[in-house]
Amino acid sequence: MLLAIAATATLFASCDSGNDNWYNDNNNNQNTNNNTSDNTLNVLANTLRGHWDGKMIYEYTENGIRKQAAFDAQMEFDQYDATSISGRGVENDVSGDQSQELKFSWYIDSKTGDIYITYDASKNQYVITFGSSNIQSYLDSKSFHGTMKGVNNDEYLDFDFSRYTYAKGYTPTFTRAAMTRAMGVIMENKIVKGRR
Repeated sequence: MLLAIAATATLFASCDSGNDNWYNDNNNNQNTNNNTSDNTLNVLANTLRGHWDGKMIYEYTENGIRKQAAFDAQMEFDQYDATSISGRGVENDVSGDQSQELKFSWYIDSKTGDIYITYDASKNQYVITFGSSNIQSYLDSKSFHGTMKGVNNDEYLDFDFSRYTYAKGYTPTFTRAAMTRAMGVIMENKIVKGRR
């Protein structure tokens, strides 16, 4: 039941581009490869790459009322190659006996280090910030949690994931310097987010 609500706003993946390497956006910060001497973005992309499993809480507006839906989710992030800071992915959502698969493209903004995700079917875009926003996210080789904030929509997706494959041999950590957001969802902040 909750998944059906979430599916209406993010749209079931009934059609996609058909090209698994598709990415079309005019944002100059979506470099496919990071050619700078600083390999921080490559390390971030390599850490993101893999399969993540956990919970999501989806906040959206329906008929002028803010609502939330919770569900289990798995996300897979693939890089185009080992030096790429962009790639393709798939999200699988499950709630009870309902499920959906959503394909997406992603890239890391070379100026901010933020991760942008664009879903193929809906064209909805979200950003995961690590330092340029008061909405904090966290990523290391075992844990990935935070908030996906809608860029071209008023939606938020809180997520709390653990890696279940493609673990790296190093343990980099990406977060804001002053990490104050606790793991999980702080419900009182959801009202503030929805007001913009």
